[in-house]
Amino acid sequence: MTKDICWITWEDHRRSIELAKELGADYYFVKSNEAFIVRHILKAVKTISLIYRYRNGLVVVQNPSRILAALAALMKLIFRFPLIVDRHTNFRLGKGISLNPAIWFVILCSEFSLKVADLTIVTNEFLKNVVEKKGGRAIVLHDKIPELKQDAQSLELPGKVNILFVCTFSPDEPYLEVIKAAEQLPNDYCVLITGNYEKAGLDPSSDFIANNVRLLGFVSSNAYDAYVQYCDMMMVLTTSEWVLVCGGYEAMAAGKPLITSDTMTLKAFYGQSAEYTSANSKSIAQAAMKVANNPDIYKHLIAQECLEKTKLWRKQWSELDTFLENAEAFSSTTR
Repeated sequence: MTKDICWITWEDHRRSIELAKELGADYYFVKSNEAFIVRHILKAVKTISLIYRYRNGLVVVQNPSRILAALAALMKLIFRFPLIVDRHTNFRLGKGISLNPAIWFVILCSEFSLKVADLTIVTNEFLKNVVEKKGGRAIVLHDKIPELKQDAQSLELPGKVNILFVCTFSPDEPYLEVIKAAEQLPNDYCVLITGNYEKAGLDPSSDFIANNVRLLGFVSSNAYDAYVQYCDMMMVLTTSEWVLVCGGYEAMAAGKPLITSDTMTLKAFYGQSAEYTSANSKSIAQAAMKVANNPDIYKHLIAQECLEKTKLWRKQWSELDTFLENAEAFSSTTR
């Protein structure tokens, strides 16, 4: 496309950074450290200003946030610019009906943006069908295999076998089972856990935290890439179906053996290249020891999968590129 392109997000995410770079878009991470209501008002004002600036071009927004997607959709109705929403797995799949007004508000934001956006990008066919059943238009594009920082700082990790558990301490991540699994591993194994453990109420000095567990907290991008490059294996777990865990792409990029959850979606995506585990401590510990005993096999498998997923991504990207180049795709948006 020859139009100016902006990519706006309220949550800084490696997927958005990589895709914005590939698209040639100006990337804007809109943030605020104020209290909840003030924070959203300030981010909305900044976003309105950015979208107005790019109203004659192409606007891409990341969802989450649903509020960001709805705001962009509302402005699209006014200024008639083409709008693409990169939608993560936040459809409330499998969750019951809520009487919480806040939940209903974000659901309305979600439904509105799906119908108004010219295109919604999702990570798998199931979510594509979800979008289309709700009246939207969707295309599948999984994460691009990221480029890890080659100048990442050197690290001397504490264990003979170091397992990097990529975690955000969200409800779908069985982090308590991982911590329990560490107790079942040999003493020279070390489980390194990323993410803000304070939001889960964890205390590194607690007796609950085994001696071979390290709660890293939030680490910088440079430090994170270093942990990825120096660990012996990576672990990324979820109890949610239809989620493609981002850490798996980073494992492929670094050629690290991957342990992930035994969901249908993850098994279909990673095939034979990963070791799968249930969300219980015994299964997690067994998976870690199996990978540690066969590291070269898993490194070879993940390297082969990286090549295949790179080819698949290029094919998916070409389909998106065709969509972007087709003026008719943006029905009712061309000035």
